[in-house]
Amino acid sequence: MHLFEHLRLHPERPQIRQIRRAADLLRQGLFVAVPTDTTYVLLCLPQSGDAIADIRKLRQLDDTHMWSVVCADLSQAAACVRMDNQAHRILKRCLPGAYTFILPANSSLPKRIFGKRRDVGIRIPDNLICQMLLEEIGELLLATTLQLPGQNEPEYDPDEFVPRLKHLSCAVMDAGWGGMVPTTVIDICEGEPELRRSGAGEWPV
Repeated sequence: MHLFEHLRLHPERPQIRQIRRAADLLRQGLFVAVPTDTTYVLLCLPQSGDAIADIRKLRQLDDTHMWSVVCADLSQAAACVRMDNQAHRILKRCLPGAYTFILPANSSLPKRIFGKRRDVGIRIPDNLICQMLLEEIGELLLATTLQLPGQNEPEYDPDEFVPRLKHLSCAVMDAGWGGMVPTTVIDICEGEPELRRSGAGEWPV
C-alpha cells in the first residue's frame, strides 16, 4: 500500500507529534527525508528492505554505495564501530557536528547492506529535528544525502523535491530550506585523521 506524508515542522520548536509520527513511519518500514545541520538526508532503519530498495531506486545507487550510519550519541555509535582513545577524543570534540567520520566497522552491521566493507561512516548531526527523531526511534539509522539523479548538488527546497517523492512510500520532515554543503568526511581508521572530502565542518580537527 502506497503511503506518503508531508510533515511540516518548526525548525526551532519542532512539534513532538510530528516527530513521533515520523518515528512510527520508520518503524513501519518507510524512509524519511530529514533536515540535518548540513543537507537533507534520507533515513531508514537497517532492517527496512523495501525502504532501502526505494532509496536505491530513487537515487539510482548500486550495491557499492557507501551508506552512512546516523546515531544519537557516541554510545550508540560505539555499538557499530571500533574506536580507540584518540578516535573517541576526536569524535567527542567534533560531534554533534557537520562531519562524517569513517571508522572500522564491527560485526553488528548488516552484511546485506555493507557487504564485506571493513569501515563505515558515522554521523551525529547537530540539528534539533534530527536529534529528536533519533531519540524517539531509539536506534541508529542508515543515511544518504538527498541528491537526485541529474542534479549536481543536494536538494534543499522542499517545494521542489516533495513532488518528486510523492509516488514513493515515504515521508518528508519539512522544516524549510536545508543546506547545500555536505559533511566534511574524515577517515580515522588508521589513527591519524585523513581528509576524504571537504565540506561544512572545519578542517583540520
